[in-house]
Amino acid sequence: MKNNSDDDIKRYLNQQSQELDNMLGSGLTDYLKLGFASNFSGIMKLGYVIAIALSIAMFYCGYKFFTVPATDHVFWGVLLILSFNAQVATKLWIFMQTNRNILSKEMRMIEVRQRAWFEAMKLKD
Repeated sequence: MKNNSDDDIKRYLNQQSQELDNMLGSGLTDYLKLGFASNFSGIMKLGYVIAIALSIAMFYCGYKFFTVPATDHVFWGVLLILSFNAQVATKLWIFMQTNRNILSKEMRMIEVRQRAWFEAMKLKD
């Protein structure tokens, strides 16, 4: 047998899910913009600059790998792999910081909503 609190909880969770979908936006660019919504936006900008520089270095090393004589392939191949790994690590850091910002914001919102919901339940009783 269901009671009214089950229905209230379901409506509340559906509302939160909808608000989270609205907060995340419609695509990847909206998602990545949320990474700048913290006190560490300067570090995020530095991370993006590093990622772009590593992308340029990776393409340059790839170009050199295919255009140099066979004796230099190992050198440029190792630089290509290192620049690729550094770029992947930088992008992972960017996504982790964005996720951290989103999760901390969502946790604060849930805490406020939970307190309000408990207060509303106390008033009902």
